[in-house]
Amino acid sequence: MILAYMDESGDTGTNFTDSQQPIFVLGSLLIQENNWKSLEEDYNKIIANAFKGSIPPSFELHAIDLVNRKNSFKSLTIEESTKLRNDLFQFIKDKKIPVFYRKIEKKKYQKYCEDKYGRGIKIDPYIMAFPFIGLKIDEYLNEKKELGIFIFDEHRSLADIEQSLKSLRLEVDAVLKMERVIEKGFFINSSKSFALQLIDLVLYYIRKSEEFKIGKQVSLIHQEVFPIISEITISLDKYQKGKEIMNWVGNRVKK
Repeated sequence: MILAYMDESGDTGTNFTDSQQPIFVLGSLLIQENNWKSLEEDYNKIIANAFKGSIPPSFELHAIDLVNRKNSFKSLTIEESTKLRNDLFQFIKDKKIPVFYRKIEKKKYQKYCEDKYGRGIKIDPYIMAFPFIGLKIDEYLNEKKELGIFIFDEHRSLADIEQSLKSLRLEVDAVLKMERVIEKGFFINSSKSFALQLIDLVLYYIRKSEEFKIGKQVSLIHQEVFPIISEITISLDKYQKGKEIMNWVGNRVKK
């Protein structure tokens, strides 16, 4: 069994004009259930090492807190917080933990929605991006001859995602179909999941990398991570089923 942890960054819903967050990213980090315990132990060692051997009470890794050295990270120097960030990215690389993501540039997406459906209809980027991730993961599961379960951060209401997941799994005559994903999605508190905390960190920096590509100013300290991001993640921007997925989402909206 493979656990697929899902999260997003730059989520402003159908507000496509937020100049501070022009990119939306949805992604998933995959962990084999048999490796889960050892990976959590190694993750905790990295965190404990950053805090001189003892993880702070109520610790939770949020990328934005780490970047701004707030909450659990307020005692760290910028050098210490940067080292922790780098150690976590190296951990993902060393353990060969798969990460898939789909980014959506909001201005272009707004134009796409207007051209395709008219000005009255806006599709949440999450709804458009999810099938890309889901179908790619299903292909991965098929290659590995494994079954998988999706695990989401409970902070977001994902009724539409549940419906998409149900349709992709259960519609008999569906053009797009997931065969290896079982059950519905599960929603858990990220404070109780090291994997959700990791994907939050990765997606934050993926978003920064994608924003940099479209000309948004990004700090040099953020740019330091960009090379390893290209090594440890797989973008689905050119996914071969892209047109089919966009048509599938559009047909669901029309219904």
